[in-house]
Amino acid sequence: MTVVEAEASPRRTPPRRDGVASQWGGSGLFTQTIALTGRSLRPYMNAGVIIVTFVEPLVMLLMFAGVLKVLGEAPGMSKDMAYIDGLAPAIMIITAVAAGAQAGNGLINDLRNDVITRFHTLPINRFSVLLARSFADAARSLYQLIAVAVLAALIFGFAPPGGVLGVLGAIVMSLLVGWSMSWIFIMMAALLRNGDVLRMITTLLTFPLLFASNAFVPPESMPTGLRVIAQGNPISYANDAVRSLVAGNASAMELLTTVAVCLALVCVCAPISKRSFRVM
Repeated sequence: MTVVEAEASPRRTPPRRDGVASQWGGSGLFTQTIALTGRSLRPYMNAGVIIVTFVEPLVMLLMFAGVLKVLGEAPGMSKDMAYIDGLAPAIMIITAVAAGAQAGNGLINDLRNDVITRFHTLPINRFSVLLARSFADAARSLYQLIAVAVLAALIFGFAPPGGVLGVLGAIVMSLLVGWSMSWIFIMMAALLRNGDVLRMITTLLTFPLLFASNAFVPPESMPTGLRVIAQGNPISYANDAVRSLVAGNASAMELLTTVAVCLALVCVCAPISKRSFRVM
């Protein structure tokens, strides 16, 4: 090749070998999700956040099991189960749903800090970012759910008929309910992209869902209008499923129905979240 031909030929840029693009481009959805989940969990690993995370279920237990213990005598409340045995599962559901509601705020914070923009420059599956966000908040709620069960046993004598297996089943079911609910807030975060609006909607949505249910008193003891809402509230059905697990009398149909509803919720919200996330 002559000098003229060499100068006229296009100069090829050597491939990038800094390891970043090749590492992400060669990994699958599972590997990317695990790595990003670890990244989302790091802010929860400092001492202050861990203490607050531990105190939240303790406050709920003290407030509802201590101050509102008289509600155990309310008409319609089951007399063959101690009030704490019915309350602890409800607090598990509340804890899991509250943790799931934070998933949307976490996504908004990443967007505000331009983390999402940097993710878009990497050759990764963008859905892994959403999956990691949901799994990180589920992992955080797992710590709280274990704390609820342990504190309820140590302070209030929580000893349900279902035993350890029933409590473990209740924790797993609560995790599933909270994880499926997190996709509602991830979807809203991807659509709204406004933290202030999302927080207001989160409060308006979670407050009636959690408290206008059978979590603290049976619907039979409520006024007519509130009783209708509580009986149709999906959180009431989740509470029934978790309570039946700790009571040791869960039916397969009841559990399968709860699991099916949770998975249906994810199947509806996850594709919308993914589609909206592409244009972020």
